[in-house]
Amino acid sequence: MPKKILVIEDDDVMRELMRMTLEQNGYEVVTAADGVHGYDAALFLKPDLIITDIRMPGADGIHVVRRVRDTDSLAETPILVMTAFGTGSATFSLQLGANAFEPKPVDQRSLLSTVKRLLGERDSLKAA
Repeated sequence: MPKKILVIEDDDVMRELMRMTLEQNGYEVVTAADGVHGYDAALFLKPDLIITDIRMPGADGIHVVRRVRDTDSLAETPILVMTAFGTGSATFSLQLGANAFEPKPVDQRSLLSTVKRLLGERDSLKAA
């Protein structure tokens, strides 16, 4: 059974690119366009990994990290945060409990390597 990954990203193009990249590498992917819908999806789906942008309108990625870590049924779920706005927000989200950070624009090979590491898989990547 493929691992389930929830991608929370407000940029339509980036969200679709990540979905395609992850699906091409054998993952089941569910997407959300903001932190509120992303958190609700996480509660319902219990994904194996959550990938979230940090800066989004409304409930941002930092909000998502806090809520996930405060929810017993999700608290152990690995979280990968992404941002194009430097490492300050990423560092703060790691202090709150995120497991890893990827800068944007996202490098597909680096993304897949980090995803595999967070899911405890070997790093044998398909062409990205």
